[in-house]
Order: sequence, then C-alpha cells, then structure tokens
Amino acid sequence: MALQLGLFLIWAGVSVFLQLDPVNGDQDKGVSTEPTQDGPAELPEDEECVFPFVYRNRKHFDCTVHGSLFPWCSLDADYVGRWKYCAQRDYAKCVFPFIYGGKKYETCTKTGSIWKSWCSLSPNYDKDRAWKYC
Repeated sequence: MALQLGLFLIWAGVSVFLQLDPVNGDQDKGVSTEPTQDGPAELPEDEECVFPFVYRNRKHFDCTVHGSLFPWCSLDADYVGRWKYCAQRDYAKCVFPFIYGGKKYETCTKTGSIWKSWCSLSPNYDKDRAWKYC
C-alpha cells in the first residue's frame, strides 16, 4: 500500500522528503553555513538577495537549488555562509537594456525562442547566458 500511496503523492504534485542519514540527537545545534533542506535557525527575511553571487566557484544570476532541495540565494556577492530561502519577491529581475546576439534589447523578446518572451538576467546575455521567461 505504501508504494501506491507514494506514487499517488508524486502524481498529485506533492513532494515527500525522506531522511536517509542517521540523526544524532547529541550533536551541537547551530546555524548551518551550507544551504540545506533544513536551513539556518533564523532566516534573514528582510535582507535582499545579491545577484550575481558566487557559490562553490559557480556564478549564479538567480535563486538556485544547488546543494538544497529548495531555491535559495546568497546575501553576499561571494557566498560566505549568509543565505536565505527565496520567496517570490527574491527571484532575479530582468535587466534592461541587455545585449543578445550583438543587439541591444530594451524589453522582453521572443528572438531565439519559439513561443515565450524572455529577458536576460545580466547586461550581456552573450557573455553570461543567464535568462528567464518574462
């Protein structure tokens, strides 16, 4: 029965987290410096995400799930352990104007896309390749 219930939950769009690692109740409790599914003890809700930010030698132009089950962002340009989970208001905004294919765009464009308009998350898409749908 559990397998059928699990398949139903996935089909219905509900995600379930299974703890696979043993839990040691004697470990010191503290604020995590790595983004995880548990997150830090106190989330800095009022601080703004910084884009782009570098985490483990990779530049991120938007909230990421790198190392976590949920989208998060750094609160510093170079990640130093200060982060928060992303709320809708935290995701990166379009950057205008931006360069794509050597041409300047002042608004979202369908150029290079089949159906949806998109924008760059940096001033130069040709260099950074960071984008999102509008």
